[in-house]
Amino acid sequence: MVSGFVFKEFAYGMENLSPAPCPLATDIRVNRRSLLEHPDLLTVRRQQLDTATGELLTEMVFAADGATLQIQVLQFASRSVPSLLCQEIQIVPSNDGELELVSMIAAEGVPGEVFRDRAPDRTEIDLVMGLEAHGGLSRLGEAISVLTPDGLMRRGDPFTRPDGVTRSYLLAGKSGQALRFQTVAALVSTIYHAEPDLEAIRLASWGASIGFGRLRSEHRGAWSELWKSRVRISGDTDDQRMLDAAFFYLHSSVHPSSLTGMAPFGLSQFAYYFGHSFWDTETWSFLPVVLTDPEAARALLDFRLRGLPAARRLADLFGYRGAQFPWEAGQIDGRDVTPTFATTGWLEQHITPDVALSFWEYQLATNDADFLRDGTWPVLQAAAQWIVSRGIETDRGFEIQHIMGPSESVPETTNNAYVNIICKMVLAAAQECARQVGAKAPPSWKRIQNSLVIPLDQRRQVILPYDNFNSATPQAFGDLDMLTVHDPPVSMEMLRSTHDYAVEARGSHPAGIGFATAARAATAALMGDRRGARQLFDESWKKIWLEPFGMIRETPRQDYGCFLTNFGSLLQTAMLGFTGLRIRAGDWRAYPAILPEGWTKIEVDRLWVRGQPKRLLAENGRRAELRD
Repeated sequence: MVSGFVFKEFAYGMENLSPAPCPLATDIRVNRRSLLEHPDLLTVRRQQLDTATGELLTEMVFAADGATLQIQVLQFASRSVPSLLCQEIQIVPSNDGELELVSMIAAEGVPGEVFRDRAPDRTEIDLVMGLEAHGGLSRLGEAISVLTPDGLMRRGDPFTRPDGVTRSYLLAGKSGQALRFQTVAALVSTIYHAEPDLEAIRLASWGASIGFGRLRSEHRGAWSELWKSRVRISGDTDDQRMLDAAFFYLHSSVHPSSLTGMAPFGLSQFAYYFGHSFWDTETWSFLPVVLTDPEAARALLDFRLRGLPAARRLADLFGYRGAQFPWEAGQIDGRDVTPTFATTGWLEQHITPDVALSFWEYQLATNDADFLRDGTWPVLQAAAQWIVSRGIETDRGFEIQHIMGPSESVPETTNNAYVNIICKMVLAAAQECARQVGAKAPPSWKRIQNSLVIPLDQRRQVILPYDNFNSATPQAFGDLDMLTVHDPPVSMEMLRSTHDYAVEARGSHPAGIGFATAARAATAALMGDRRGARQLFDESWKKIWLEPFGMIRETPRQDYGCFLTNFGSLLQTAMLGFTGLRIRAGDWRAYPAILPEGWTKIEVDRLWVRGQPKRLLAENGRRAELRD
C-alpha cells in the first residue's frame, strides 16, 4: 500500500486504499533454475524484524543442481526519504559461475490500468511503472534504481509482461565471496505530485545518487532519534516488549511528510476499514505522537485541516452550521467515504468534537503559535458552531438528541454523557482560543457550555451513559473512561462514584475491545486500584497479541494485524493514565503516579512539553518529575 493511492471499491463504490505493485520483487537464477519458480529448493533459515532500526532481515539458502547460494535480504522503508523503499540482497555462492538477478515491479492482482512501462526519452532509470487505479480516483508512479557495487557483467533491456515490468542483471559469482544487489524504489501517488511516474523517476535517481549505504545510515539515525522517546517501565518484561512494539508500529505509520492521516490499520492492509481515518487517530493515537514526535502530530492535524472544507459541506447537508467531520474520512481530501452499509456514518457524529479537541491538545502540548490562528482556531470555531446548531435548548438545559456515542451497541441516544462532556470541553477550548487570537466568542458558547445536560443518578451522584439508561448495556459505562486521560471537567468525587457504580454494574461482563479496556485501566489507576489497573491492562492486549513480530489485533477472533488504535491506547494509558500527567494549561502533573501492580517506575528520556524536551520519571505514589 502507498499513501494516497486509492481505488473505487468494487462492491461498495467508495474510496478504498489500494494494493500497489511491489517494486522489490526479485528472482535469482542459477544454472537456469529460478528461485521464484522453485520454492521447494529454498529454505528460510531466519527472519528478524529489528524495531530499533526499522529493518527486516531474512536469511535463506537456495540449492539448485549442485550449487548453493547463501542469501541475505535486508529491507527497510526509508525514514529519512519517506518515498523510498530499499532492499539489499547479498549472495554468497558455493561455486564460481554466472548469477542472473531479475528485478521486477510486480503488478499482478492490482486493480488498475498501466499507463507507463518505459522511461521517457533520454532518461536513465532501471524500471518505471505508472498505474491508474480502478475508478480513476488516483494514479501511482513507481521507479527503481538498481545498484551493483560488486560488479556487473551485463544489464538486459526492460521487458513488459502481463504481471509487470522486469529487467535482468548478470553478475559473476565467485565461490565464498559476497555479491550485493541493491534496489532503491520510489513510490509516489497523485496526492503528492500530479505526474507521479515522472516524480518517482526523479526520486529513485536521487536515492541512487545518495547511495544505499548512506540511505541506510540516515534511516537508522532517524529511528535512533525517535527512540529517545521510548517508554521504559521497570517491573514487567512482557509489558515492556508490548510498549516497544506499540511505539514502533505507531511511528511506522505516521511521519511529518504524511498528507493522508492515519487509518486504524495504517498501511498494513486495505481490506479492513479501507484506509479511512476515524476517531481512532485523535482519541487514541494522537497524544502519544504529539508527546514523542510533534512534527508528525502536526501532519495528522494538517490532514484534518485539508478536510475542513468537506466537513463544512457535510454540516450543510445535515442542516447544521460550522463543520461536521465524517466518521470515515478519505485520504484524497478528507471527505465522507463511509460505506453506505455502516450506520455509524450518520449516527456517530461525536467525531467532530473528538477532532476539535485534538487541535486544542496540540496547542497545549506544543505552544505552536504559528498554527494557532491558521489551524487550531478555524477548526475550534467551526466545531463550536456545529455544537450550537446540533442541540436544542429546553427546560433542562442544552440537549443533544439522536446521536450514537462510542458504544455502538446503543445506536441512538439522547444526552450521551461522553458526547456532551467532550462538547463542553471543546466549547471551553474554543472560547480560550478566541481570546488568544483576539477574536470575540459568541455569548452562546459559554451559555451552552454551562447548560449541556449530563445525565445523572442524583441519589448515587453517578454520571449515567445517556438519558433513560438501559442497564442491559453496562458496557456503555466505559465511554466515560475514554476521557480519563483527556482531563474532563468532572470532579474527582463524581468520577469515583461513577467508577465504583460502573464496576458494580458491569460485574463479570467481558472487558471489551482493547483500546476501551486500556482506558478502563487508566481510570482504575486514577482511583488508586493498582491490582485492577494491572488486570485490565493485561486484558487489553495479551489475548490479541500476534506473533512473531509483536503486532496486535483488533479482537481475539482475527488473525491479522496491525491495529494501531489498540497500540495507541496502550501507550496513551502508560504515558498519561498511569503517570498522572494531563496535557493542560497549568502544571501537567495533575495526579500522583499510580502504576499497575508489579510496575515500580516509568521513564522517558525525551518527552516534548510545550516545545521543550523533558525527561519523565514517574514512580508509584509520587508526582511525576519532568526534568530539563
